[in-house]
Parts: sequence; C-alpha cells; structure tokens
Amino acid sequence: MKKTLVAIAALAAFGAQAQSSVTIYGQVDSGIYNIKKANGTNTATVYGDGAIFSPILGFRGSEDMGGGLKAGFDFQTDVQSNNGGENQNGQFRRQANGSVAGSFGEVKLGVTTNPIIATNGALMPTGANGNSVSTSTSSALGYADFYTKNAVTYTTPNVMGLTGQVQRGMSNNIESQRDGAVTAFSLAYVQGPLEVRYAAQDRNNAAAGTANSGANPTAAGSGAIDASTGAYTATASTAAKNKRSYVVGAKYTIGPVAVGLAHMQSQTEGAAKVQGNQAGVAYTTGAWTLGAALTASQGSKLTVAQARYALSKRTNIIGLYGIADNKATVKFAPVAFNTGSAPATITDTYAATASKKQTALGVGLTHSF
Repeated sequence: MKKTLVAIAALAAFGAQAQSSVTIYGQVDSGIYNIKKANGTNTATVYGDGAIFSPILGFRGSEDMGGGLKAGFDFQTDVQSNNGGENQNGQFRRQANGSVAGSFGEVKLGVTTNPIIATNGALMPTGANGNSVSTSTSSALGYADFYTKNAVTYTTPNVMGLTGQVQRGMSNNIESQRDGAVTAFSLAYVQGPLEVRYAAQDRNNAAAGTANSGANPTAAGSGAIDASTGAYTATASTAAKNKRSYVVGAKYTIGPVAVGLAHMQSQTEGAAKVQGNQAGVAYTTGAWTLGAALTASQGSKLTVAQARYALSKRTNIIGLYGIADNKATVKFAPVAFNTGSAPATITDTYAATASKKQTALGVGLTHSF
C-alpha cells in the first residue's frame, strides 16, 4: 500500500512538471476586389483571399518539462478559400518545426519564417501592414525568401529590450553544402514606444529546385512572379547566383498613432542593387483602425490604404485601396492575394505591367481563431 501511494505521488509530481497542450489556430481573409487595368487595358471584379492576412490553419503544441524548459512544435498550412485547395509549394510550407526553449532562449528546427520578412512586417504599423504591402514589396524588390527550409533558428532571450535571432537554412546538397544555403539574422530593440529593427540575409548560389531556391531570388533578372501567391519561378541563370539583402527601420507609437519607416536593399551577384524605402502610419480609435503605407523603389511606387472595423476581438471588416504606379524594372501589384492557382480562378498579369498605373479597391471579412 505504501509503495502504491509513493508511485501515485511520483506520477502526480511528474504530471505537474510535464504538462502539455495542443492548440488549433488560424485565420481567414476573403473579399471582393475591383482591379482596374488588371492587364494594362481591362477592369475586372474578382474574388480574392489573403489581401490583408494570410488564410491559414495551424497546430501548435507545447510541453512544460520542468526546470524552466519547454518543448514545442508548430505546423502551419495555407487555406485557400476560393477553391479549398492547398499552396502548390507544400502543405506545411509556412511552419513545420520543433523547438526547445528555456532561459538560454529558443532553438527551433525546421521550416519557419525568414527573419527579414518578420522584421519588415514588424516595422509597419498595424493597419498599414498586410499581404498587399509585404508580399508585393518583397516580390518586387526580391529582398527575401518568405520561409527558410532545412532551418536551424536560434532566438536569444530578451535582455533589456534587445533580442537577436540567427538562422541557417542548410542546402542538403552533398556535393556542396554552400549551394542553396541561407544564413540570416535579425536584431530588435524594443523599449516602450520605440522599436528599432535590422535583419540581413546571405543566400548562396543554387540551381532551381535545390533546398532554398525558388522564392524571389532577384527582382530584375529572368524569371516570373506569380502575383496571386508571391511565388517566384527562376531560370537557371538567375537562380545560380548569390544574393545579399537587408532591411532596417524603426517604429514609434504615440497613444493611438503609430509611425514606421523602413529601408530595404537586395543585390544579386552580377546585377545592380535594388533599393526601396517604405513608410507606414496607423491610427486607432474605438473599433476603427485606419492605416496607409507607401513603398518607393527606382521610380515605381506602391500606395496601400485600409480601414479596419472590429466587429469583435476576432472578426473585422476591412476596406482596401491600392495604387501601383510602375515606371521601372521594379513592378508592384496594387493588391496581393493568396488565392490558389490550382485550379486557377484569377489570371493576374497586372504585377508585370510597366509604365501603367493599376488600382485595386475592395472589401473583405477577416476572422481569426
């Protein structure tokens, strides 16, 4: 009897120390948009999803192992509400990783977000940021891959407002561990209303189809951008080159007003530097959030404004207006969708149109859970 009581007590103590939980989370963003001069001449009204938030479904779990240690996992997939399909780049292309965290920080193994994308998104104020800003900008300037494959990511603990992250995406190429590998890092200083952030990436040359190729290796080289997904398909001559990129900026919040500034630069080996500047502002009052962002690069400009009304903590109605004024090799899209292309429901060549001003106006419903 005594041994049984001891065993029960031991099991209870173990259960208290090693508690685990699994969470299902996600969000949907669907709307109707009118695109003028969608291919340089026409006007079309289309169904689009992901203009502000990426429609996703995720599974996240954590286990408290005691002693300040936690283990976890995160799997995240796309949800294409236009056709119920999946992204052609992989079912869990966004997140597919395991992690261990403690007083030393966090070590994550597997596919996860590139630090440059995370940094640029954090610099733009709530209301001004969204897929139609980050996806269109990163695709046009080619400054980052969205997600890093075969990645080992270390995030430091917060020390007096300073946090750092180092990421290595391995090539998995036995012939050359450099070709296709990605090295990226970020630094963030957040103290009160002020945020200062910097992130950089060094992507080694790789042929198309290797571990970390196929996502915006260049803005002006040969290849094609699918404006509905942000995916980039590169030719061998474009992909087999090194690329270095960085993003730097600051954000400041004063009561209901937030202002952000960012500078982006990307250079592919043998090509000229592609640079861009970005400014965003947001104002929140009651259930309303009003925001706008302006991105300029080599004479081309992208202006995106939105009005967001919160029906609840999880549900919003959002109006969006985008203007892409393209006058250079850098070409923006006035709105960027995650709408699936298998089967295709939107034929959108507007992002490749130069010397044409395109506009997009629409309203969408977003819900998170």
